[in-house]
Amino acid sequence: MDDWVEVGVFTSAGEGEQSEAPLYAQKHRIRTGTQTVTLTVPRKPDRAGIDPYHLLIDWETDDNVRTVKVKN
Repeated sequence: MDDWVEVGVFTSAGEGEQSEAPLYAQKHRIRTGTQTVTLTVPRKPDRAGIDPYHLLIDWETDDNVRTVKVKN
């Protein structure tokens, strides 16, 4: 693989909000093999993932976004 894929970081829906708000959504060049993408966002993230809007053909769409583990 050597393609540009959307990477998204989301915060949980706040009071009065209908859905998750994207903190970050931009395309990154993703290649075959293990990669690390480090991002800085303005608020504490809740979930992050690759192709979060399911724009690419994928047999298992449930594994694109995961809960974030914040390192201090």
